[in-house]
Amino acid sequence: MPRSSSPAIAIVNTLLLPLGAVTVVAGIVGAAGVRELWWAFALLAAAGAAVLWGGIHGIVAWGKAVQVDEATEREMVEAVRARPRASTGVAGPVLAHWTFAPEEWRGYTSRELAFRTREALGMGAVVLVLGTLVVGLLDGSWKTAAIISGAVGGFIALTRWLMAFFAWRRNRAVPSGDVVIGTNAVLVNRRYGVIHDRRVRFGGARVLESERPAILEVRIMVPGRYRRIAEDYRIPIPAGREDEARAVARLLAEGRA
Repeated sequence: MPRSSSPAIAIVNTLLLPLGAVTVVAGIVGAAGVRELWWAFALLAAAGAAVLWGGIHGIVAWGKAVQVDEATEREMVEAVRARPRASTGVAGPVLAHWTFAPEEWRGYTSRELAFRTREALGMGAVVLVLGTLVVGLLDGSWKTAAIISGAVGGFIALTRWLMAFFAWRRNRAVPSGDVVIGTNAVLVNRRYGVIHDRRVRFGGARVLESERPAILEVRIMVPGRYRRIAEDYRIPIPAGREDEARAVARLLAEGRA
């Protein structure tokens, strides 16, 4: 799941530095050499300076996010170690700590892969249908529209499924499950996921009791190109802990009120 401390953010912002620097230099040189268009090159230099500043600011913010995430994870782990057998009432930022027997964990991982597979196929199908309608109406060639939309939908579905498959492999690699839910993050077998930080926003939580095992669904809102995009954590709930999960969902919501 996305988080402000993701290495990808540092990579993208680092790549902005040479781009911004080259643009600034090109603008300055152009303004000095072509006096008639000095204003255009000045705008180019200003745009490059903005890109350069954005890259520097992004790297600094990323470094701070890494420190925050590391500190949060450390506090969560220390709180659980202090009371390893407690499922609720754990000190610090921890709202709940759940462990799963091997059979219970394997059942969850298999059903979760099936759910994510259906989700990926559904997304691909939606892109295929809507893309075919839009491109077909604009272009008039329904065959071309179907081919293009099918390719895009297939790529999206495959990408989403591969993400689910690798998550399934990680979860199956451990004999049992260990979940720690905090006020701002969740640890699933020590894998850190953000619930709320400076970029990612908490979007709601609910208990899905119809599923087996029951699922605590925590929605986060991730920055997109034009608007925030919803992503869901599907956290398994141990048998008999549904009341605890409802309390966790309520506490998460109250913490953002």
